[in-house]
Amino acid sequence: MFFNIIKAWLAAIVVYLIVGFLTKYYFLIDSRGFLIVYFFLLLHFMALFHLLLIPRLLALYYAHPAKKILCGFIGPEKYKRAFEDFAQEHSFLGLTFASTRDKDTALEEPHEYFMYSKTELFSELYKQIKSSLRKSKPLHVCSKLFDELNLKWEWATVNDIPIYTFHQRDDMHIRRLVKRFIDIVGAALLMIILSPLFLIITLAVKLDSPGPIIYKQKRCGRNGKQFIFYKFRSMVSSIEGDLRRELEFKKYLEVKTNKGKILSSKDITTVGSILRKASIDELPQLWNVLRGDMSLVGPRPPIPYEVKYYKDWHKDRLSVKQGLTGLWQIYGRGEMPSDKSIFLDMIYVINRSLILDINLIFQTIPAVILGKGAY
Repeated sequence: MFFNIIKAWLAAIVVYLIVGFLTKYYFLIDSRGFLIVYFFLLLHFMALFHLLLIPRLLALYYAHPAKKILCGFIGPEKYKRAFEDFAQEHSFLGLTFASTRDKDTALEEPHEYFMYSKTELFSELYKQIKSSLRKSKPLHVCSKLFDELNLKWEWATVNDIPIYTFHQRDDMHIRRLVKRFIDIVGAALLMIILSPLFLIITLAVKLDSPGPIIYKQKRCGRNGKQFIFYKFRSMVSSIEGDLRRELEFKKYLEVKTNKGKILSSKDITTVGSILRKASIDELPQLWNVLRGDMSLVGPRPPIPYEVKYYKDWHKDRLSVKQGLTGLWQIYGRGEMPSDKSIFLDMIYVINRSLILDINLIFQTIPAVILGKGAY
């Protein structure tokens, strides 16, 4: 909550300054003393508003039983009490749990669900989540495994265990059209803006080592449909290397090594190492986005031999259009073993929305600049 308040406060400062600079109301930024006092008071007002006023108003609103949000519980019954205590302690959330002893709540369909999982495997957690999802209804999942992802998406904890929300919305036609519009406009603008960089990279790759400038490869898109995938060449080409990488990928899935270890430094050219570290070897995929093979945001398109070794739960990552960036690219990349990285893709598949896509696009920028996990 505190960091959300700070982010909202900083956003208010930026908007205020932009309005002051770009409009005739320049007096808004004329006095530095006024600005300091104004934003100091604004921060305190926002903190009081969010931490004191809003919870009290919500508690008053949800005090009436008819206005409470009925929740169902999924998991061992002995853990349900902890969630009921959580609902009572945070009355401003308006949550109440269905009870078999209460005829009214027993018959009424819950509006939201809470699930407690003790599993220590991401594969099992995903299967539990998938089987517990109800169409268009939020599922709040409590699991210790979320601590390993380091997403910081928890909105609450129960017994110090984080709660993540999964909300599978209807795949509306209008949402797909808007997403496609964003893909076309975004990819076209980026290709125009980055065209000088394309030229520089083209010359660097050509002068660095023999071989094609653009590397073409078959990849699997939505529902496993294959397409030609483009990127700036960053590796030496050899059949032996391809066979070795296939075996390394199989090991990556089975032994859960980090994906960055699949490649050997001998496979990568001098310029290629720079391109991969900065993730700019992927820029030609903007053409794939324009063509409709890929989206700006989504799971990364796998190589056909990778799909060959997929386990059953892995295959769901192919249920959506593959993307240029996504949760794995921002939070994991080459530093994550297979079960965590694929689970991140599953979080996106379930929770995908236009708002999430836009957030991930903006989060990609610092992830690329910092180069964390690049391989």
